[in-house]
Amino acid sequence: MNKLHIIIAGLILAILSISSCKEIGPDINLGGSQNSVSDTTYIESPVATPEIKNILIEDFTGVRCPNCPQAHVIIQSLKTQYPNRIVAVSLHPINTLGAPYVFSPQNFDNQKAQNLFDYLGQIGFEPAGGIDRKLYTGESNVLVDKSTWNTHVGDELPLVPPVNITLTKMYDSTSRQLTITAELHYTTTDTTSNRLTIMLTESNIVNPQLNGSVIDTFYVHKDVLRDVITTTQGDALTAPRQAGRVVRKTYKTTLDTGWKPENMSIVAFVHEYVNTKVVYQAKEISVE
Repeated sequence: MNKLHIIIAGLILAILSISSCKEIGPDINLGGSQNSVSDTTYIESPVATPEIKNILIEDFTGVRCPNCPQAHVIIQSLKTQYPNRIVAVSLHPINTLGAPYVFSPQNFDNQKAQNLFDYLGQIGFEPAGGIDRKLYTGESNVLVDKSTWNTHVGDELPLVPPVNITLTKMYDSTSRQLTITAELHYTTTDTTSNRLTIMLTESNIVNPQLNGSVIDTFYVHKDVLRDVITTTQGDALTAPRQAGRVVRKTYKTTLDTGWKPENMSIVAFVHEYVNTKVVYQAKEISVE
């Protein structure tokens, strides 16, 4: 075989090798949260089939809020009624309703919860909840009274999300380091400004709670916000979001020694950012 034949054979092998590969970009940190370690995007074919819609409930609450346990009951009832369709976060902003009692083992007040309370729009009372951060007809604010939550959840359930979310994690119990990977698969083209938010929550925390006129010192708190791993208002998704677009983002964080990983969950959701705050899809997996 002469030199020309060798060159041609090499070119053919190179072309075959390229044609057999999926278009996957390198892992590059594109900014956003300080916990972000990689950001990759590519186009997949065929386009993924849309998932069933999950509903995000953000419940702004406080340990000195006498009516807040009623909202907690509503959330647990919705979880029972719609298994694996409800993703809940209990947020404790910094105010008089959230101030811990002197005998409280833990203080749930959270600056990031306060920042989200301000961002979504305080309505002057708690409990106040956001259902997929949507402004519903007849409402003046994204955060609404608990009496409307069942209705708004029912409005959201039949919707088809434009993006699927796959969550995976690795947890090292020795170092307490948690690695989270969120893979987003767009099933339709979307031209709005999108962001990804990832939170950590913890359940089964026994801590005093005012329930009506009685302080329940053995109250079991669920879905308490511990941290926001992305920036508080979410990390921007900058790649063009046509049908078939896949975005894979990886984050690392270290869990506080006071948190129990066996009771913790990772919550991720994709949402609009500029004109509306609407949540497209939400997912939840356990830390351990």
